[in-house]
Amino acid sequence: METHDPDSSRRSIVAVNVALGCVALLGVAWIPFFCWSVSLERDWARAAGERTAATPSAIPAPPRSETVTPEHEQVGSLVVGSSGPSAALGSLDDAFLDEIDDTLGSCLPDDDHREGATIRLVADKQQGAADAGRDTHILALEYRPPVGEPSRFYEFVGHDAQGYYDATGTQACSTGWRSPLAKLRRTSPFNPRRMHPILRRPMPHQGTDFGAPKGTPVYASYRGTVSFVGPHGAHGNWVAIVHPDGTETGYAHLSKFAQGLEVGDHVRPHQLIGYVGSTGRSTGPHLHFSARTNGPFVDAESLLKPPTTAVPEAERHAFLKAKAELDQRLDAVPPLAH
Repeated sequence: METHDPDSSRRSIVAVNVALGCVALLGVAWIPFFCWSVSLERDWARAAGERTAATPSAIPAPPRSETVTPEHEQVGSLVVGSSGPSAALGSLDDAFLDEIDDTLGSCLPDDDHREGATIRLVADKQQGAADAGRDTHILALEYRPPVGEPSRFYEFVGHDAQGYYDATGTQACSTGWRSPLAKLRRTSPFNPRRMHPILRRPMPHQGTDFGAPKGTPVYASYRGTVSFVGPHGAHGNWVAIVHPDGTETGYAHLSKFAQGLEVGDHVRPHQLIGYVGSTGRSTGPHLHFSARTNGPFVDAESLLKPPTTAVPEAERHAFLKAKAELDQRLDAVPPLAH
């Protein structure tokens, strides 16, 4: 549908008036002047058309929503049950509980204290990830306990800061590796050149010893699959767990195992696997905690890395800006009722 151009009408009137004036003044010599006026009107119309094409429409475009979900993003909410999500909204399943442990392990309660909690999250789906088992990572998460105030955590990658932080940016979350004991009291470190206290000869100490009373609960330090349960020579009663990255952790000198624990069981971080004892070659009750990757033993204590530092002051503005954008996306996720 064509629209009426007031400027074009005014130019046409001017052209006609010029032509009529020429008739009055020049008589029979009016024809060249009339042609000139028509040509002038055409030039004005062409210029007006070019301006119209270069000028955006005066009709405003509809505003874009600030909470449009990118194609690669996954959002949803879930209620944590005794053995996984009891309800879920969106593309969330049990695997997201593993992802939560992997990224926010130190900032959230252990599994046995999460039942009844509501979780809302925004995750990014990574196409072609090197580890096919982890094709998503969490961008932001809201944890709402059955009783108490909710907490939110955000991924932030700055110049010096990189990790997951709480809403103030002062608390950083470490990965999913957990302490195998509620309290760690190291009595003997990892030492490839150690003098053995019983045999009195150089013998590598391929783990870390933590002193604790007999019967103290021992927990899986990370999610994985139980590869050994039972007596194991100098280790005494021993549990071994193979984790997704190929690392195998060992828990030695146990007085007894968690009830029903068997080879092939899938365990979660901080799941009970046994109790401190002094079985095998041992000088007293303690936990011998070991780890090896692709064969050689490594310092198992190095797996229990402390959280990263808080967001530096120089990057707080950038963190708060990123937080505000993630808050909008979290707020757009419908929560589930308990």
